[in-house]
Amino acid sequence: MKKLATLLLAAGMVLGSFAGAQAIDWKVRGEWRLEFSVTDGTTFSKNTTATQRSTGPRKLQYGEGRGRDTFQVGQRVDLWLDAVASENLSGSLRLEIGGNRWGTAGSASDRSNNGALGQRGVSVGVRNAYLDWFVPNTELKFRMGIQPLATPGFAFGPSVYGQDAAGITASYKFNDNASLVGFWIRAYNDNYTTASYVNGDNAANNNPANSLDNADFFGLVLPLSFDGFKVTPWGILGAIGPNVWRSDIGDTNVNGNWFNNTARGEYLQQVAYGLRPAFWDSNNRHARTNGTRQYGTAWWGGLTFDITAADPFHFAFDGVYGSVTYPDAGYMNRQGWFLAAVAEYKLDWGVPGLVFWWGSGDNGNPSDGSERMPVIDTSTQATSFSSMGFYGGWLTPNGGIAGTNVLGVQGFTGTWGIGARIRDMSFIEDLKHTIRVNFFGGTNDPQMAKYMLGKKTRGGSIGAGDTTTTTPLANNTRYDFNNAQGNTGVYLTTQDYGIEFNLDTSYKIYENLEAILELGYMHIWLDQSRSVWGKGDNLARGGGSIRSINMADAWKAALYFRYTF
Repeated sequence: MKKLATLLLAAGMVLGSFAGAQAIDWKVRGEWRLEFSVTDGTTFSKNTTATQRSTGPRKLQYGEGRGRDTFQVGQRVDLWLDAVASENLSGSLRLEIGGNRWGTAGSASDRSNNGALGQRGVSVGVRNAYLDWFVPNTELKFRMGIQPLATPGFAFGPSVYGQDAAGITASYKFNDNASLVGFWIRAYNDNYTTASYVNGDNAANNNPANSLDNADFFGLVLPLSFDGFKVTPWGILGAIGPNVWRSDIGDTNVNGNWFNNTARGEYLQQVAYGLRPAFWDSNNRHARTNGTRQYGTAWWGGLTFDITAADPFHFAFDGVYGSVTYPDAGYMNRQGWFLAAVAEYKLDWGVPGLVFWWGSGDNGNPSDGSERMPVIDTSTQATSFSSMGFYGGWLTPNGGIAGTNVLGVQGFTGTWGIGARIRDMSFIEDLKHTIRVNFFGGTNDPQMAKYMLGKKTRGGSIGAGDTTTTTPLANNTRYDFNNAQGNTGVYLTTQDYGIEFNLDTSYKIYENLEAILELGYMHIWLDQSRSVWGKGDNLARGGGSIRSINMADAWKAALYFRYTF
């Protein structure tokens, strides 16, 4: 009898767990994406550092701009799994499979490839994993885990942050017109794994591993919505530890204070570019911040609004100011503005409109930091302003393989532009077109470009821990436009201009299958006077010759297929 009771109890537990499992509603959704693209000239230069010769021209184009062939094929699959217990409780998991470039071998540390013959199984990653729940009997909702977050922007889109992050978001709905959203992002922590010497200090005692290496950002967003009018003020406050991007090499290496280009540190280094001056990321002039032992302070304030009350007119505006300061390394400070606006008129066959943006640029003094607005990370977010220059990439982040994002993930900082477009133009059912023309220029002082190229020297130290100097480039060295470019995007001065053309077409083959064709072309007019980028093939200097830039136009043709379910 006792055994029978035990069996019945076990059976009851099994049935109870099954019943509980049945109470969860599992939902599966996802996307298949394939991309066929031909691109060229995305470095804007026929001569690059990798292809230049000491004497004589070599007009070898670097293909798509990333050392790859002009023709590329890639694919990616995104899969969402939602476990819904009720409208008050659910969990979501997003898996990213790829992107895989067809024919290209990959590894466990490089998920951008793995498309070679016979490869399998190493390109699956967790993109999002978060829990959603409401506090019982309230309108207070929490989201906890790795989740997508983006700063508001009705006109341009996310201009400071648009990326997946580990953190907590809390939102409260007061009524149909007002809500409040607060979030905390733990962007980085415990990546400084090996103690190193700092200004002669004993590492174990004064700069131990995993110390002062966290970067946390806190934000508040106040969405206000009324009939025909939306406005959203927002702000972010951040603390950046002095060891967040410091490498484990120690202070004997001139570039040893930042993570090197390794599998673990590559992403940390890339994001760091948005929070420090571009000067320190060009020509290997990385900042020496050994003396930095205090936390840096970052903050942004923004306002964006959207007006549809005057339909068929539509107006949108974004305004943002941001600042990053380091108490004991002022030359690493960065602060500036970004403004964007849209004016449109809706017609039956399309929506013509005008766009405008302006981002503050660097002055001519590297000692006082940068005057470009700092950016945390916007590499996965698109903007309606462009599908080639600023677009974050349709298939994969950071431009994908289709030559998008040619001006860089932060190319909008330090630039201004005006554009005309007609979006969602349609004369045939299920077929839409978007046409854009953008004319843009730089807002950075030409003097700063001279420092970045090495044409203008700065000797001696300008701050605690900074022992580097800038020296002129050697004879027979080309003043390459790309030598002045950091990883934040194309660096343009007030004497440089460019133009971009986009023709994008989408066709809905089936309800869930869409084909997208993007055609793009970009041309840049650089100031080729002797004072900035150089002019001619043999500029006399110090008895030698300096090779000048050899510009190329950038273009792309990309065909995508997107299946959603």
